[in-house]
Amino acid sequence: MAVQGKTVEGGTALGTLFLAMAVACTVLSMGCQTPTADLRATYGPNKLPVADTGSTIDSAQELPTDGTVTGVPCDCLAKGQWFRFNTLKIKSLDGGPHLVVGTLNPIWQADIDNMELNFFLEVQDVSETEVRLSIINAARLDKAKNICTLANTESIVVMERVGCKLKNKLKTGLNVYAGTQANPKNCTTGLAIPHSIPVRNAFFEATVAQDCKAVTEGLLVEGAIARTALDGTCTCLTLGGKMAEECGVPSDKFVGYPSEKNEPGKPPAFCTECCKGCNDNYSNLNELLDSFGALKYGCKDEAGGPAVCLSATFTALTTTAPTPCK
Repeated sequence: MAVQGKTVEGGTALGTLFLAMAVACTVLSMGCQTPTADLRATYGPNKLPVADTGSTIDSAQELPTDGTVTGVPCDCLAKGQWFRFNTLKIKSLDGGPHLVVGTLNPIWQADIDNMELNFFLEVQDVSETEVRLSIINAARLDKAKNICTLANTESIVVMERVGCKLKNKLKTGLNVYAGTQANPKNCTTGLAIPHSIPVRNAFFEATVAQDCKAVTEGLLVEGAIARTALDGTCTCLTLGGKMAEECGVPSDKFVGYPSEKNEPGKPPAFCTECCKGCNDNYSNLNELLDSFGALKYGCKDEAGGPAVCLSATFTALTTTAPTPCK
């Protein structure tokens, strides 16, 4: 699945997100959450097939077969276009409503606005029936909010296309990086991609605007974050709009907190040692999540192990091609 740091199949501030512990507004937002089971029911096998089920395009919606795209909706979609997420909102976590969601979404939005959290989409290839996209994170370079893309966070996804509507047929994934290169908001040096939280086994849908200047309706139908990834991640909590520099520089000796230290069937005991390899500004991500409510691990990771389910909506706007990090 990973090829020299690129996730081909089937990720910041999941770290900073868990920060305002026990906020009353999270309870008020419960009724707005959509359980993952309902989302899966909405997007059934005919829309999200496995690899061997064939095309998902309805015969009534089939595109022209004469090689032309004239008159096809969104025929302005072209190779080389770039989009940056301008919104990202969790719909459900851990298979349904979770107390952390109401706290998470404002933190994510603040990170997006401050160029602390950067998701980019690059159109690598496009045809009448398919769009090949690169999903890549960027790090903030300076307080002027310049950014650069991190090559090792890149994922590739092939989306089936009907006009302006896109969806992936095979499971894919993405990575979540936040902060600067020197001051990441997550410390995950024990995982395959340093300082990035991996979201895997993901299905996406997206609608492109008629003028191809925006992704107007994006949906992560479902993705999964492995328990081992949560155990192996420490996060820096920043309040009051503080930037990633407040986190300091994590140690490259941190190897993560092994889940086998936890007793079977019990939530992890509060660990005062597991993030010291990062520095004292970081806290274990699994423990922070669990402090909002016990996790059920209703999804599976790529190896079939326990994982937390995740669904989200997003929008994105066209932008110029960002500069790669040195």
